[in-house]
Amino acid sequence: MPTIHLRRRLVELDAQILEQKRVLLDLQQTRIAVERELRETATYPILTLPVEVTIEIFHRLPLEVGDKMGIRRNTAPISLTAVCRIWRGIALSTPTLWSTMNISFDDIPSTVIAKPGLVESFINQWLGRSGECPLSLTFSLPQLEINSLYDQVDFSIRRLRPIIRQYAHRVRYIELDFKEDTRISELELHSSPFPLLQVANVCCDFHIETRVFSNAPLLHSLHLGGEEGVIVTRFHLPWQQLTTFEGFIDNLDLFIVAPNLIDVKCYWSGRESTLGVITHSRITSFTIIRDCDILQYLTFPSLQHLDVYPLVTYDFFESFLKRSCPPLISLGADAAGQGFAQWHKALVHVAATLENIKISYVPHEVMTSLLSLEERPWLSPPWRTLNLLPNLKTLHLSPVYGPVDQFYELVRFLYARSDKLRSFQLEWFTTPFLDAWIGAGAPGAHEKADTITGHFSRLQTAGMDIYVGTPNRNYAAKTHDAADV
Repeated sequence: MPTIHLRRRLVELDAQILEQKRVLLDLQQTRIAVERELRETATYPILTLPVEVTIEIFHRLPLEVGDKMGIRRNTAPISLTAVCRIWRGIALSTPTLWSTMNISFDDIPSTVIAKPGLVESFINQWLGRSGECPLSLTFSLPQLEINSLYDQVDFSIRRLRPIIRQYAHRVRYIELDFKEDTRISELELHSSPFPLLQVANVCCDFHIETRVFSNAPLLHSLHLGGEEGVIVTRFHLPWQQLTTFEGFIDNLDLFIVAPNLIDVKCYWSGRESTLGVITHSRITSFTIIRDCDILQYLTFPSLQHLDVYPLVTYDFFESFLKRSCPPLISLGADAAGQGFAQWHKALVHVAATLENIKISYVPHEVMTSLLSLEERPWLSPPWRTLNLLPNLKTLHLSPVYGPVDQFYELVRFLYARSDKLRSFQLEWFTTPFLDAWIGAGAPGAHEKADTITGHFSRLQTAGMDIYVGTPNRNYAAKTHDAADV
């Protein structure tokens, strides 16, 4: 082939190669564009959601991650800002995401605390993004352990004073968990108005006379933490407007200075009262932990919910119910104490209204008497007490100590109560034998022969929620389609 033709052929091939390179370059650029679009849409479909939906999802995220500033909870905003540019913009422009702050100062590195104004700057930056939203603030300065880091720098409570004062007008919830030797008076909480404050949780040294929240017209719920009784008269705050209280007390002043209380959960130090019996007409829910002897000094005629842990002295329990004669709906008790052996006598005074009973640490003899009562209507009170509970809807016994072998009585008990009883729980630690057959049925109905578990299934089909078994297994779970009760 002549040389001129070969040269012409090379020129044509070079042209074709250049064309293919151009086509390849166009394809590569198109691929990059498609890949970018895929990342922004298909890989993260959540980015296509309306902003309102994305914000709602952000609010519901259960993120609990920490950071170098000691934020233990509610750090979802910080985490979200690091995902992508779009999420960062949404998070930073959503004030409600920044309206809750929970800081534990002993988790912050000493190098950070030691720098003046660094922690305060972070707090102001966070809360500055909250706009005008009501705030929930938690500041914790727990007691340092003996073996804690030797270079730990303590955070002075005085550094919080200007921060709380600056944002007091927007605080709706505040929690102050301080060391025992920390004086809350250094915050001067009495000098700042808290027009939105509704709930306060305070744990500090309560033995120092202190004024707090003097100007908080909406404050209605107070939790005073600590391990020792609080001398209420030394803790000056608007007691008369409180409706909810939880905390340790060492005298009965609470029930005098706070006449509008409705819900009370307290830890009683056990000191004798010199005030006699105090009547509080508004309390509807009362929980006493540690020592129920306080009941001998109280009368609650409006009480609807009572929890006693543990019930140590039966006489005080019965005299309290007899004296108060309350329209009690729910009763919870710890039966581990010796005083629970004759608990049936006390139920006579509230039997007409009682709907829910929950007993913890149930002795075997209490379980035995409980189930046998329904079968012995001829006995005189108090042994016929449960027959006087016409409105019983919930009965929970957990755990029961000792062998549980009264399953025949249990099945008949549940059938007898099947018209009203909606929830029954019996929990113990041993494995039962529930394959025995028994004939039983609802009052007025023809008895049916079935296994014990079969009868449980029938009762569940009829609408009763039943849990009978160990903490890990419910032997009353449905096993077949049961006939009507």
